[in-house]
Amino acid sequence: MRVERNGIAISPGIAVGKVVILDRSKTIVRRTGIDESRIGPEKQRFLSAVKRSKNELLSIKDKLDTEETGEHHQILSFNIMMLEDDLLSEKVLKHIESERVNAGWAINSVLTKKSEAFKDVEDIYMKERLADIYYLGERILRNLRGAHEDIPALEEDSILVTHDISALDVVQYAKHKAIGIATDIGALTSHSAIVAKSLGIPAVMGLEDITLRASPGDSIFIDGFTGTVILDPGEREYVEFKKRKSDYLDLEKKLLQYAKLPGRTKDGKEIKVNANIEITEELNLAMCYGAEGIGMYRTEFLFTNSVYFPDEEKQLENYEKVVSTLNSPEVTIRTLDIGGDKFPAGMEPSKRLNPALGLRGIRYSLDDVDTFSTQVRAILRSSKDKRIRILIPMVSKLSEIIDTKGIISAIARELGKEDSWEIGVMIETPSAAIIASDIAEEVDFLSIGTNDLIQYTLAVDRVNEHVSYLYTPFHPAILRLIKSVVEAGHEKGVPVSVCGEMASQLSCVPLLVGMGVDELSMNTHSIPKVKKLLNTITEKDSKRILKHSLGLKTEHEIRKYVRRAIVSKWGGSFPPEFVIEIKSSV
Repeated sequence: MRVERNGIAISPGIAVGKVVILDRSKTIVRRTGIDESRIGPEKQRFLSAVKRSKNELLSIKDKLDTEETGEHHQILSFNIMMLEDDLLSEKVLKHIESERVNAGWAINSVLTKKSEAFKDVEDIYMKERLADIYYLGERILRNLRGAHEDIPALEEDSILVTHDISALDVVQYAKHKAIGIATDIGALTSHSAIVAKSLGIPAVMGLEDITLRASPGDSIFIDGFTGTVILDPGEREYVEFKKRKSDYLDLEKKLLQYAKLPGRTKDGKEIKVNANIEITEELNLAMCYGAEGIGMYRTEFLFTNSVYFPDEEKQLENYEKVVSTLNSPEVTIRTLDIGGDKFPAGMEPSKRLNPALGLRGIRYSLDDVDTFSTQVRAILRSSKDKRIRILIPMVSKLSEIIDTKGIISAIARELGKEDSWEIGVMIETPSAAIIASDIAEEVDFLSIGTNDLIQYTLAVDRVNEHVSYLYTPFHPAILRLIKSVVEAGHEKGVPVSVCGEMASQLSCVPLLVGMGVDELSMNTHSIPKVKKLLNTITEKDSKRILKHSLGLKTEHEIRKYVRRAIVSKWGGSFPPEFVIEIKSSV
């Protein structure tokens, strides 16, 4: 029976194949009391299980190609590091001794206490960091029971369907011919999602009940671009999906051609097209897809992908890769957008949390100046002969910028790097947008983070399925707000970029061009498409479309008009895939 589900598009690509069910049911643990004579042996049993778990991970790592440098290598190292962490082991060993209980129950108890510390954390990113620890706990519990894990022989077209999946399972099964992943739960920021992207495996997560609907051997189609998964498609539909996969491979070839285009409209307006990256392994993709610079390097993963915050030398090594890989004078590193609900795996959050509006971004950095100063020192030291652009997140008032500039300036003088940096601000809060003119007097560039700006302005949680329909870039308030920021920046002689999802939406790009945006920064895969679009449209006609849009009163009217105007004006010059994407924009 045909079943269609829509989830979170995690890793781009098209996969057509057969279902392989991966059962990772949670291990049931019973509490068993032990007498004093059994405490020593039980501790040793736990340590032996940890050692076996570590050896399993080392074995997985040894089987990877030595020339591979993807994020899966780092995540494997992270998991091995967690197993080597004395803090986790000590807590379990103490629990065995103090409570006189079996090792399995002690592991369960320690992890439960850790989850209690995170129970008020709503941020998906941090919940996923805790999930990594649980995956390790399950591995240790399996080894306590003496269970052995054998990866079944997979066919060439095997697609994993599972309730949840760890990063380690993604690596193992990818090496055993799995070509796609579909899960009930999961998020964009999970280690498993990041590994799937790193390995280029199409993946869709958050499908809620796909494991209840699928049976081994069922035909399955995965669209890693839209988040659509279809079980048991009809015969004609299956043939169509095969064709779509072939078309996708053809499109990939076209994209590589589009990547060579300049960031310029047909009538000569220069607009830089830059890449947003989260991990250094994306740098090669950025080059491949034609990025003209790094518009935003998010540094959160560098910090949360370790037991403790990385030191200055570790950060320096990372930033030097970002600075040196692209042959571009422009590299923008965003300082840590962390705090309130985002911490390294070895730390526990404060009990006083309000994730979206709490102590995060520059608020956290100014509250923890030592950590911020370490990051700034590493960024400035990595600059070499380039001017590094330092981007400050979650700014809501002018004094935050002034205080931040004071800290950076003092460190730059100390390092002899006074002329090696520029400072910019993320415009992602309504207050920052409203005072953009004042902010522009204090900075070298503005970067509009449309994802959060839309969310905060419209008071919409974009990951809440009950209200996510209200989240739209076509709302009149959003267009007017962005236009006012661009005008404020230009009045002060400051360039303005857009670095949210809006920058990569083909239906939104002409509106941004019409506003006079100087730079567009986006995920690497969208760069060639946006370049092709820019080379097809004109600034003159984009301004006309914008002017008419600003005269409309509702998001529905604007969306309908923009779609029609773009397709009517330039649709004949677009690849068919562009027209489909524009017509389906939300």
